[in-house]
Amino acid sequence: MARRMYLRWLNLSTKRNRGSVFIRILISPHASLFAMPSSRGTAIVLGALIVLVTACSGTDSKPRLELSTPLPAIAANVLAQRGTIVESKPAQLPDDVMAKIGQASTVVYRSVSGYDGKASEVAGTVFVPKGSPPDGGWPVIAYAHVTTGTTVDCGPSLSADLRGTASSIAPIVESGFAVAMTDYQGLGHPGGHPYLEPKTAAFDVIDSVRALRNVYPNVSTRWLAFGSSQGGQAAWAANEYAADYGTGLDFLGSISIAPPADFTGYAVAAESETLTPGQILFMPLIIAGLQVVHPDLQPSDYLRGVALNDQLALTSCTTPEAANKKALFGELNSAQVRPSSKEAADRLVGWLKDSALPQRRASGPMFVVNGSLDDVVLPAWVSSAVSRACEAGDTIIHREIADRGHTDVDGGEEMYAWIRDRFTGAEAPSNCP
Repeated sequence: MARRMYLRWLNLSTKRNRGSVFIRILISPHASLFAMPSSRGTAIVLGALIVLVTACSGTDSKPRLELSTPLPAIAANVLAQRGTIVESKPAQLPDDVMAKIGQASTVVYRSVSGYDGKASEVAGTVFVPKGSPPDGGWPVIAYAHVTTGTTVDCGPSLSADLRGTASSIAPIVESGFAVAMTDYQGLGHPGGHPYLEPKTAAFDVIDSVRALRNVYPNVSTRWLAFGSSQGGQAAWAANEYAADYGTGLDFLGSISIAPPADFTGYAVAAESETLTPGQILFMPLIIAGLQVVHPDLQPSDYLRGVALNDQLALTSCTTPEAANKKALFGELNSAQVRPSSKEAADRLVGWLKDSALPQRRASGPMFVVNGSLDDVVLPAWVSSAVSRACEAGDTIIHREIADRGHTDVDGGEEMYAWIRDRFTGAEAPSNCP
C-alpha cells in the first residue's frame, strides 16, 4: 500500500520581504504501485532510535578515492536547448491541490539522454506559489518521484493526482517553494525509459529546473534536489552532475531517501536466487530499463514464466494488461528472474556496476537516509555507496533509521533543518570519519 510520511513545520528563513517563511512539507514518497505492505502491526513513532551511520566529510584536502566519470559527448546545439519548452499547458489537478498553489503547468521540455548524449524530450509538472516571490525569486525544490513503472503511460503528468504525488507537492508549494517534478525520460512522453540509469535521471532533474524557470520567470536559480527510492538515486546523481551539466543554476544540495545508489547486488542475488520478495518485483523493471540502454539485451536471458510473458503488465500502469498486476505479483518467484547462464549473470553485474553511484565527486552536500529493515535496497548497499562517496571527499550526513523499511522512512526533524540551512547559507555538516 502507499505510505505517507507526515513531515512537520519547518521555519525556513528565505529572507522574504515579509519575514520568515514557515515550510510545511507533506511528502508521500512511496505512492507507487510497487510499495510493499509492512509486516508490522503497529506504527513506530518518528522519534524511534536513529542509528548514526558512518558518513563523509568534505574537509580532506585530498580525496582518498578519485572518481571522474565524464559527461557523455553532447552536441553544442543540444546543450543550448536544455530546459527549453516544447509544450506547456495549465495542469489539471484536484481542487484541493489547486487551492494551495499559485500556478501549475504540465510541460514537455528538452533534455539529454545520459547514456548516449542525444537530445531527448521529457514530460514534467512545474509549480509556483501564490503571491509575490521573495527577492531573487522563488527558491526551488526539484522533486524526483518514486518508481511508477517503465512505460509511457506511467508518467505522473498524465495522471490527475500525478500518480499520488500531487498531495505531497502542494504543501511544499504552499510553503513558499517553486517545485519542478520531472516524469523522467520515457514516462509521460514518448522515448524509452532507462530505469535507474543515473546520468539520464540527473539530466532530467536538472533540466526540469531550467524548464520551471522558462515557464515562470520569477523563480530563483537556487535549488535543491529531493527524492525517494528511484527519486533518491536521481537526486544523488543530479548532485554529482550539477557542477558541470547544471551550469547557470545555483545548486545547494540533495536529499536521498532509500536510494538505490548501488544495486549491483540485485544481479548477484538473482543468480543465487536469494532476492527478497520485494526485490523480485523490481527485476522486470530493471531488465526493461536496461534494454533501453542496451538494445541487444535478450529479456529471456533474465526473465521467464510470468516475469517474461507478463512483463508489460508488470511494468506498465494503465494498459489493459496492468489491470491484473497485483495478481501477477503474487505469482512471481526467484526462479523466474534468475539469469539463464553465468555469462548472462556476468553481463548483468557489469551493466548494474555501470549505473552504480558514486560516479564522481558531488557538487554539493548530501543528506542520505535509509531504513535498517529495508529489504528492497539493502542497508549495506547504501552504506557502501556512502563510504565510497566519503572517500571521494563528499560532504554527507547519512542516517540509518532503526526499525524502518523501504517505504516508511524519513530523516525526521534533522533532515528538515538541513533543508533550511541550505537555503539560508549555513555551512553543511558531515559525520565522516
